[in-house]
Amino acid sequence: MEDKIDRTLKNMQFLSSSKSSLAKFLRIQRSVAALPLLVIYSVVGLYFTGFNFFYWKYLLGALALYLLSVAVNGYNNLFDVEEDKLAISSGIVKANYLLKEFTWSQLKWNFVLTSIALACVVFLLGNLEFAVLCAFTYVLGIIYTKPIRLKNRPLIGTLSNTYGFSILPILSCFFLFNGPLRATIAFSLASFLPTFASCLIAEIADREIDRKIGTRTTACWLGIRAKTVIKAVLILSVPFYFVAIYIHWPVILVTPFMAIILYGTYMLYRDFTDKKADYTLLKIGANLSKVLVVYIIVAIILHATTATLLTNIFNA
Repeated sequence: MEDKIDRTLKNMQFLSSSKSSLAKFLRIQRSVAALPLLVIYSVVGLYFTGFNFFYWKYLLGALALYLLSVAVNGYNNLFDVEEDKLAISSGIVKANYLLKEFTWSQLKWNFVLTSIALACVVFLLGNLEFAVLCAFTYVLGIIYTKPIRLKNRPLIGTLSNTYGFSILPILSCFFLFNGPLRATIAFSLASFLPTFASCLIAEIADREIDRKIGTRTTACWLGIRAKTVIKAVLILSVPFYFVAIYIHWPVILVTPFMAIILYGTYMLYRDFTDKKADYTLLKIGANLSKVLVVYIIVAIILHATTATLLTNIFNA
């Protein structure tokens, strides 16, 4: 187990220290932060489009969500200068602490240009409901950091992140592809609690710094009770998942991703420390990436066969 953790950490350290132009571009855009919502979007979107990976709205929708994530996280970077400086001075190095290699001006222009690109992609899609959804999420992401700073409000901040990583991509598929409401509700039920657990883990990993600068996240507010909350989430996730399957059984498509999150959270629960929370996040992210790559390869190579097979199975 430790060997696997060490290998994951080494890979993350390499990605966060590489001097290549591509690596620096991905870091300033906080591309890793977009992975969870793209995972949900990819699976639900492929199902709603009959595994048609090459559907132009599907690809543009993924790009829009990526840009939305970059813009929101970019705004967060602009106003988390104090946290970044404290992390650097404390010798804490993480991929999302960007002042160690970028200036405030570079972060500002990244946010501005990404926001413009997002508006252009949303305009090209020409879907009013999706545009309103993106606008709402964009505003939520802005006030999450400043001026209201939802990030500093226990539970509300965590729920905001949970919405962005689970409900947002599912609603995006619902509006873009005229997905069935029944399936939308089912996928939301299956993914909400595991995503909440992951967001809480992320807060636990940053709890030491948050306490030093006075940020009162859910993890800081809960303290030692966070372990009990994680346990409750793990227990509740199981019946929610089976209810989701009962509502619309194709929800089994997200099972590999939910299983990864729940297993990682369970391992954290067994050995509960802030440092282990960091390891857990890295392992969840690494395994989500591997499974997503498999899904995408299947969608590209076998999209026609897979679409026919899914249609026959789910409509039987």
